Amino acid sequence: MEEDRLGLTQEQWDRFQAYTHGYGEQDENGVDLSLLRTNLKLTPTERIEKMRRSLMLVQEVRRAGHTAGLSGRSYRVDAK
Repeated sequence: MEEDRLGLTQEQWDRFQAYTHGYGEQDENGVDLSLLRTNLKLTPTERIEKMRRSLMLVQEVRRAGHTAGLSGRSYRVDAK
């Protein structure tokens, strides 16, 4: 089976591989096992809080993009 190189040239592919590999302990698919282990040490409540903070960051970036006129799509952000 041929490897999908995302339409990149050989030089771009080599750079992509160098940039995306070699961080943390990875399995054969490139999944960073150290990040999985770190997250599994958190309680379910801590994981939910981490996810909530990430969502708040995404919403803030969307708001900033919208304010800067970079967003062509409408979206709903619930203020809490």
